[in-house]
This record gives sequence, structure tokens and C-alpha cells, in this order.
Amino acid sequence: MSEIFNKTAGRIRRGIQGTPSRVLVGAMAAWACGQAPAWAQQAQKEELRQITTPAGGMAAAASSVTLYGLIDTSIAYASGAGGRITKLDSGHMNGSRFGFRGSEDLGGGLRANFWLEAGINSDTGGSGQNQGAGAKFFGRGSLVSLTGDFGEVRLGRTVTTISSEAQAVGDAFGLGGAGNLQGIQPATGRANNTVWYQSPALSGFIGKFSYSFGERTSATGGTQAANQAAVALFYSGQALSGAVAYTTLRHPTDLSTVRWLNSSLAYNFGGFKLFGSFATFKNPGADLSPAVHAALDGNVQLAGIPTVGYYAGQDDRSASLGVAVPFGSSTVLAQVVKVDDRGPLNRDATQFGVAYLYALSKRTTLYADYGKVKNRNGAGYALTGATSQAGLGDSGNSDAVHVGVRHAF
Repeated sequence: MSEIFNKTAGRIRRGIQGTPSRVLVGAMAAWACGQAPAWAQQAQKEELRQITTPAGGMAAAASSVTLYGLIDTSIAYASGAGGRITKLDSGHMNGSRFGFRGSEDLGGGLRANFWLEAGINSDTGGSGQNQGAGAKFFGRGSLVSLTGDFGEVRLGRTVTTISSEAQAVGDAFGLGGAGNLQGIQPATGRANNTVWYQSPALSGFIGKFSYSFGERTSATGGTQAANQAAVALFYSGQALSGAVAYTTLRHPTDLSTVRWLNSSLAYNFGGFKLFGSFATFKNPGADLSPAVHAALDGNVQLAGIPTVGYYAGQDDRSASLGVAVPFGSSTVLAQVVKVDDRGPLNRDATQFGVAYLYALSKRTTLYADYGKVKNRNGAGYALTGATSQAGLGDSGNSDAVHVGVRHAF
């Protein structure tokens, strides 16, 4: 296994040599994939590689257009109002999708790239993406970019926001499955109307900045409503990787500044990989209710928003600890996440998740996982996978068991 991976990595490295931006692709791909991952982890590693490399980690050799996709379908036994329900879910470990990526060599190290990605509901055949609205055909991402010695500039709807990328570094579940960070740790998800800059790699460090135009006015007459800005620093070493991101959102109704800080670390010990994160969230203005969030769908997605929303004065601290243990064609994942709300309502929550993955091939994986969220003082966090979500039981808590299959193409 190690020999096969090392040969493949060598071919990738040889194919992307030439410009700092191509070196960046190789560095971040090596960070995301680790040195010798089990087959069962490959889809999660590919997910992280796509969202943290220029133009989604597209090949930097010849001009090309690629069709790709992933189907993830599972049987779930989940909590809900009035009792448990058995159902078929789409996109639990990784969001089901298909997409197109393309790149053109313009000469002199400059490349033009595009990325279009549509979410699908594999249980019904309908359109969908993480926010569940299903109103956007390419709702998972729609962007064009230029890459070169200067790094990368992107324009469009982001495949994920910078705060989510910082989370991904410290998420043992790779932002999907019962234990993933976005189910409970506040962050931003995707954003429309975004200008994004990513620097070349320098001694393992990469800088990122993005600005998303809300393109709306608030009831108070402000034209900055729903505008979002983010800045981050990533580090990729041989075994250690880390990230820190700071994000602000102008509240869509009262123009107060909502703030996120997301930080992550991961260390590959060889036989296992350890993950950790720390994040803060402050909402000093009006409630960010589910209704306000739904209205924001045209601009920005708030990942992990509780069913009761974020209240005025909410002041969260959250931390996580996770581990991934690959052995042969199997991988075991476990992670615990705790939210400590220091606002007046003290809405705390704890999430635990564990998963087993078994690779039938490099493209097809069977999995089973269990997760539980325990809410306190009226908190309304519901257990979620990459896209699937359980409800709140009569106790106000949320849990689910999933057994599924994931196939990439």
C-alpha cells in the first residue's frame, strides 16, 4: 500500500513542478493525503485536497476538462419529534455531487480555471446541496480563477468558505459523517459573490483572503448588509499541519458584526493521526434565527446553525479532539466536540461520533457510524453528516445510526 501511494505521489509531484502555484498544489495535496492513508480514507482526503488547493487541485499539466462525482447513500435510524424514524439519506459521509473542472495553460506560468459543482440527493434523484434549499443548480460551487506565480484569484460562489477550510484541517471526519465539526461548531459554509485570493506557498505557509458581497440592503438602510470577509493562515509540514481563520459577517438586519475564529491542528504519528480544533463565535446583534438564515441563502450559508438559531448576545467557545486510525482497508474515526456558550442563555452542547469505514476499492467504501448531540438550556444542535441531518428527540437531544456506501467517479 505504501509503495503504491509513494509511486503515485511521485508522479503527481513530477507533474506539478514548475511554478510556485504548482508547488502549492503538491504541498497541500501531501498534507491532505498524509504519507500512507488506508484506502477507506481516500474520499475524505480528496475532499480536503479539493477545498484547500488552487482550482480544486486540478492537474497543472495540459489544458483539460474533467467530469467527476460522488454518490453517498445510507440507511439511517435517527431521532425525531415524536419518535425515531428509519429512512434513506443522501450525502452522509460526503455530499453527493457531480461537477466539472477545467484548466487552460495560458503560457508563462499563467492558467485559467473553472469549477462547477452541483449537489444531488441520491435518495430521490433531486437537486440539493448543504443548505438543503435545492434552488441552485451548481449550489456547491461555481467559480472561475487565474493561477500563476502570484498564487490564485477566484471569482464566484465558493465551494467552501475559508473558515470551513480551517475547520477541515482539524476534523477527523473530513467535514462529513456523524462526528464532523460543522454539525455543532459554528462556522460559515458557502458564499455567493466572492472575491478570493490565495498566496503561493512560502516555507509551508499559505495565506488566504476572501470578500463576499451581500448585494442587499438592511432594514436600517445599510448597503453592507450580509457582506462577509475572511482571512486565514495555513501551515503544512511533514507531519504537522495547522490553520487559523478569522471571519466577519455584517448582520443582515441590524448591521452588527458577527465574528468567527476557527483554528485547527493535526499531527500524523504514522499509525494514527490526531486532530484538534478551537473556535469562537460572537453574535452581538439581533437573533440569527432559522428564518433569517433562510433569507441569507442567496448570500451565505451558516454551517452548523442550531434549529433554534443563534440568539442576540450568544458568545460561544468550542473545542474538539479526534483521531483517525487506518489499518489495511479499514479506518476507524472518533471525535468529540464541546460548545461552551458564555452568553446569557448558556446554551451548551456536546457531540460525539464514531465511524468504521471499509474500502472495497479505491473508489468504493462501505461505512457505519453513530453520533449523538446532547443539548443543554435550550440549545438546538442536531446531528448532521455532510448533508444529512437527524431531528431533535423529545429529550431535546439528537442521535442517529447510519450504514451506507460511497462511490466516487
